[in-house]
Amino acid sequence: MTNRILERWKAVLDTSTGGAIFSPSGTLLRTWAGIEEESRALESRMPAESGGIALQTGNHPSFPALILACWRAGRIVTLFDTDFSGESRQAVESELGITWRVSASSGESLRFDKACGTAKKGADGVCLHKLTSGTTALPKALAFSGEQLETDCDQICQTMGIGRSDSSYGVIAMTHSYGFSHLVTPLLCRGVPLVVANDPLPHAIAGGLLRTGATILAGVPAMFRGLLAATSLPTTLRLCISAGSLLDPQVAGEFHEKFHRKIHVFYGASECGGICYDASDQAIAMPGFVGKPLCGVTITSSGAPGGGRIRLWSGAIGTGLAGPDGSFQPADLLVDGPDGFRIVGRESDHINVAGRKVNPTEIEQVLADFPGIRESVVCRGAATARGEEICALVAAPAIPELLLRQHCAARLASWKVPRRFAFVEKIPANSRGKINRLDIAREFFPCASSSGTPGGGVGK
Repeated sequence: MTNRILERWKAVLDTSTGGAIFSPSGTLLRTWAGIEEESRALESRMPAESGGIALQTGNHPSFPALILACWRAGRIVTLFDTDFSGESRQAVESELGITWRVSASSGESLRFDKACGTAKKGADGVCLHKLTSGTTALPKALAFSGEQLETDCDQICQTMGIGRSDSSYGVIAMTHSYGFSHLVTPLLCRGVPLVVANDPLPHAIAGGLLRTGATILAGVPAMFRGLLAATSLPTTLRLCISAGSLLDPQVAGEFHEKFHRKIHVFYGASECGGICYDASDQAIAMPGFVGKPLCGVTITSSGAPGGGRIRLWSGAIGTGLAGPDGSFQPADLLVDGPDGFRIVGRESDHINVAGRKVNPTEIEQVLADFPGIRESVVCRGAATARGEEICALVAAPAIPELLLRQHCAARLASWKVPRRFAFVEKIPANSRGKINRLDIAREFFPCASSSGTPGGGVGK
């Protein structure tokens, strides 16, 4: 089966002129013809041994050319995080038949290393594997054809109005589903220029946007929170997109007031690509709001008042992941409203207290009303005679726990009040920009149960 993205790239190459890839300083790194020339040179370097190839380069200016080279050579590409290593990486390489791994040693130097897998025949049409985060088990490989990746790209760009007159500031990871579909495929399929960046610090992003004139910034909530410290943002920046975890309405409001720009929330899943987008001009006022389905995505709601799992139909659903009726069910719980959908949690995040299920999002919303609390994450602790404990990590100066318990007790049933608190300056996110409840339980509440499923977030 022909890889549709290679066909789209040929059309982009035939009709595009000028710069394609830039550095944060504004330096031209690749023209469109330069990407093609580089991809042909990399194809000639491909090891003769068959099998899959893993890309572990991070955000690298050679990444688009490299993936073109791999696909032209008939290789299935697997995307690795830069910190993915050890026995887990070896197990994935063996399972998927990955025989070579490409990483970036320094600067623009690419290194081909022998992987531990033995070549296997891939499923027909599959050209890419994305990996789930794998917090509690071996990461799961999700298979995609070029047509599915192309569809995801087109649905995102059509919904958001992204075209060749735009340019993306690429500081989110290209090897994550979110970054791949917002940075890499728009460049290859639709000719959208790209700034390749690696520094996520606010001053670096603000400076890079000013120097490059990039029109689109796809980021995560923590990034936009940090950008509030910037003096200004360039007028060329027309579209800010947030995914990865839930955007705090306070951050959205302050950003809108200071910079006169809306942060548009995007919601998707690695398994099915983009799902919802908030296209409105108003800053979000409700936690978890993610807007309406993307163009080309159809959603049916469970209709449950407290939220339930949606069912969606999309041409971007990964190979073998759709049910008999062609639909897919993400793990998040959503409520459908007149203006769009709102995420209210995950079934796997629910905490079992004396046989009763507690949605941590409900408690987080109560904590958000306490003066001085910037953000909080509620997670499960170790099982006791009453069931699992409710623990809360709070981003705020140390607050007397008695006051927090009294605040919660006045608004929640007694069994929903957190039993343990910890305080931090900033809630930590993982390399994918997600806030993972299980990781937080392990780090800040050491007796936390090892059972359960890692929490998810908005984004891919």
